Amino acid sequence: MAEQVHRNHRARMRKRFLEHGIDNFADHEILELLLFFAIPRGDVNPLAHRLIDEFGSLAGVLEASPADLGKVAGVGESTAALLHLMPPLLKRYQMSKITGQIYNNTEKLANLLLGYYADKPMETATAVLLDNMCRLIRICEIGQGSACAVKISDRKLLQVVLQYNAANVVLAHNHPRGECLPSRADLNETARLRSLLKQIDVHLVDHIIVAENNWITLAGSHYSGY
Repeated sequence: MAEQVHRNHRARMRKRFLEHGIDNFADHEILELLLFFAIPRGDVNPLAHRLIDEFGSLAGVLEASPADLGKVAGVGESTAALLHLMPPLLKRYQMSKITGQIYNNTEKLANLLLGYYADKPMETATAVLLDNMCRLIRICEIGQGSACAVKISDRKLLQVVLQYNAANVVLAHNHPRGECLPSRADLNETARLRSLLKQIDVHLVDHIIVAENNWITLAGSHYSGY
C-alpha cells in the first residue's frame, strides 16, 4: 500500500512538472524530482528536506561536494553523482547556446566572463577561444589556484589553443576576494603569454580580470607593459 502511494505521488509530481514547469515548485520538491532518478522507489521527500536543512538551499545542495553529500543519511554514490552533475551540466548547456556567437568587443566578453565566474570561489584562469571572426569556440580552464593566487599552465594553454584551432585568445582570471586591479605579476604573465602565443601565430586579444560584479581589461586600460 505504501509503495503504491509513493508511486502515485511520483506520477503526480512528474505530471505537474510536465504540464506547468517548476516555477511553482518549492526547492525541496525540485530536489524530489531529481532524486526520483537516482532512487527509483520509496519516499524521497524526507531526504530532500534533510539535504536542504544540511546545505541551506537548493544551490547549496547542488554545489556540495560528493563527499559532503555522502555524509547525509540516505545519499548513496548515485545520488551524490546526480546532484553534483547539475551545475556543470547547466553550464555546458548555457555554453552550447552561445557557441558560435561573435565576441568582438570587450563589454560582451566581460559580461560572458562575469556569468562564467559567478560560482567560482577560487582563482581560476581561463582561455576564451575565438576563431578568426571572433566567434566563440569555447572557454577552457587553464589554471587553478587558491583564494588569492593562480598559476597558468603554458602546456594547457597551448594544448587547448591547438586542439580547438583558435585564432584569437582572451585570457581571464578572477579575484574572488580581491580588488579588480592587475598586479605586476599579472602584467608580466600577460606579456610572457602573448609572446608564447605569437610563436604559433595566435593573437592574444586581451586579459580580463573579474572580481564579483566588476571587471577590468588590461588592453583597454593601457597598463604599462601590456
